[in-house]
Amino acid sequence: MRLALFLLGLPMLGAAQTHSWSTINTAGSARWSSLAGAAWAHPSDAASSTFNPSLAAGSMGRQMVLSTGLLPSGLRLGHMSFGSQRSGWFYALGVDYLNTGLMPETSEVGAVLGEFRFQESRPRLTLARSLGLKGGNQILLGATVRWTLQTASNFVAQALSTDLGATYVADSGRLHAALVLQHAGLSLDPLGSTHESLPTALHAAVSRKFRYAPFRLHLAMRDLQRWDLAGYDPLREVRDPLTGQINYTPPSFANLALRHLSAAVEAELGGRLRAQVGYDFRRQLEMQLPTRRTNAGLSFGFGLKAGKSQFQWSQSVYHVAGRFTQFSFSRNL
Repeated sequence: MRLALFLLGLPMLGAAQTHSWSTINTAGSARWSSLAGAAWAHPSDAASSTFNPSLAAGSMGRQMVLSTGLLPSGLRLGHMSFGSQRSGWFYALGVDYLNTGLMPETSEVGAVLGEFRFQESRPRLTLARSLGLKGGNQILLGATVRWTLQTASNFVAQALSTDLGATYVADSGRLHAALVLQHAGLSLDPLGSTHESLPTALHAAVSRKFRYAPFRLHLAMRDLQRWDLAGYDPLREVRDPLTGQINYTPPSFANLALRHLSAAVEAELGGRLRAQVGYDFRRQLEMQLPTRRTNAGLSFGFGLKAGKSQFQWSQSVYHVAGRFTQFSFSRNL
């Protein structure tokens, strides 16, 4: 039951329109969640390379990040990243983990056969390089190789994919602009009998910090490879009471455009405290209720720095019945 609820809720995670590999997008640290997935362009810790491999070159020093989170319906998400540099190259090692816990296994007629877990592990390796430009600007380049393993009862699925990222850094580090190709690869083994393609996607993002104010703005334009992210929505069907004919009203241009956007603002207060607020427009449009006002799409969190350690907490509102709460710990080594 928990797995079914999770798969039904995959659109709110920003997944592409596939099923077997949609869970590959559930990853990252608490800071990423608190910024509603808008921080594609700005490096803050070793976990930033999870989505944009070029950001591994923007994180100085050796650092480890550990995260744990609870998704709606009781699914748990784990994350680990380690970043360092050597001889001018930056690298990051990491793994993301998803576990549903024990669920009943049933036959085609509903008879209980036993119990099973759905688990997904995604180890990855990232290499990145920083290139200097005229005027003190930089361009960061990076690539990630990721292996994905899914297990459910006696079924096993595997996939091999890569992420490619480029980030332009200007204005003494206050301006970042990024372009990312994510999940380009192939499915080696399907979880069922049919092969499904990976959710390959193209994303662009910009991050800007004010010169005299402790605020940084983030804006991401996601899934640029496909314009219509809405799909078919039964709530847009209108039945004529006289003829019984069903008319469908497609989403407007503004509706389709907003589904690609997520925005966030991050405040750095005194160098030790950070506060974040983000908004995912696609999540709001997909998870809203026509009869009730909700805060779907809203994310928020705060971080605290204590010496070489940092603590981060976040919460994302998916719908009126569920939220995603995550906690991260990072340490400079």
